[in-house]
Amino acid sequence: MKPLFIQHRAPYANYNAQETLDALLVVAAFGQNPSVLFQGDGVWQLIEPQQPQESGRSSLVAQLTALDLYDVEDIYVDKQSLITRGLSTSQLALSVQLIETNDMAAFIAQHQPLIRF
Repeated sequence: MKPLFIQHRAPYANYNAQETLDALLVVAAFGQNPSVLFQGDGVWQLIEPQQPQESGRSSLVAQLTALDLYDVEDIYVDKQSLITRGLSTSQLALSVQLIETNDMAAFIAQHQPLIRF
């Protein structure tokens, strides 16, 4: 099984999104081939443009675009989270695979451990 990092927080509400991304990159750097799932308000992390300078932070989307440098290719988005927020995949900064609500439990069951801050 492979690790699954779940990004479910808005990008700059607190430091949880950044901490999850940092942990993801560490695991990927050690060749663990993690997956990442964006759901809930976490889908906002994938939208450009972001204005992190207002909070004195770096852009998460800029860091997320570096995932391919770490060979993180399994990037998923909860389709219902996009629909609920009026978003489409064309607005996302990364190429993602959509997960239907009915398939979510089976998808998550394929991963271990689950990392969600």
